[in-house]
Amino acid sequence: MLFIIRAMPSLAAKARPAAVGAVLAAAIGAQAQDYPNHSVKVVVPWPAGAITDATARKILETVSRDAGQAFIVENKVGASGAIGSYAVSKAPADGYTLLVSSSDTHAINPIYYSRLNYGTRDFVEITGLAKFSYALAIGAHVPANTLAEFVALAKASPRRYTYATWGNGSLAHLGSEAFSTTAGIQLMHVPFQGAAPGLQALLAGTVDMMILPQAAAEQNRKTGKLKVLALAGPSRSRVLPDVPTTAELGYADVVVQQWFGLVAPRGTAPEVQKKLGDWFSKAATQQDMVAWLETQGGEPMPLPADRLRSFQASESVRWSRVIRESKIDIQP
Repeated sequence: MLFIIRAMPSLAAKARPAAVGAVLAAAIGAQAQDYPNHSVKVVVPWPAGAITDATARKILETVSRDAGQAFIVENKVGASGAIGSYAVSKAPADGYTLLVSSSDTHAINPIYYSRLNYGTRDFVEITGLAKFSYALAIGAHVPANTLAEFVALAKASPRRYTYATWGNGSLAHLGSEAFSTTAGIQLMHVPFQGAAPGLQALLAGTVDMMILPQAAAEQNRKTGKLKVLALAGPSRSRVLPDVPTTAELGYADVVVQQWFGLVAPRGTAPEVQKKLGDWFSKAATQQDMVAWLETQGGEPMPLPADRLRSFQASESVRWSRVIRESKIDIQP
């Protein structure tokens, strides 16, 4: 008879995985305590000079001072923020590569693209940063001076009038469709590779309407190159105090706000998350930052991680409804 004797694992062997885990935990804890010990890259998935970029750079001035290390913007643009977002989703979860998230990257892209190469599950939310209500403007060539007059023109000539955006599936695209569906008009969408060329087309008279940041709208209104018809937000703005809101004009559901948050790759240590949350929420709400945001038509949005997560989920639900009601095709 053959007896097979199985060697029983020693107590030392049993303890080895636990010991390794303890060592790793201690190492991660030590790294978190020492964080940051060199510069930190903050990816902005929009071009230099865009409102996202300008807001991030302003906030990072304070964060760099408080953290004792340089927090540096890296612009990684394209595909409505998807290129930069994907890059950060695959970065090491060590706190040295972060992403400025937005309405486009974390609320709209995940519901507009059926095969997006990243998801909100790939990140941990750190804190909300700021939000901006956008303006609805028409070119100086359009024979209307109020929103009601523009709606009447569009109803009289379906699909004659056009609107510019910075791309299919962008906040401007869905916001414009929300307006046209609510108003019962049909407008033609003309997407551009970025907000700047879309604005130039509006100023040149080759497109008729655009939803754009307040500061850009006011700057060009002053020169007579466009007319601002409404602010697509819940309340009037210091930048455009004489411009009525969409709610005042009977379009309460037409709210087009670009918001920004800070996220990090999933797996980032909780201690690092807390440090980042403290630094960035403080920077977003300090007095000079609030004053600067007001000049751009914005306000701080210092949501803690859990509230930022639930807020972006609610935004996805809201824009999903717009996609459905406006019959916008989901993209592969």
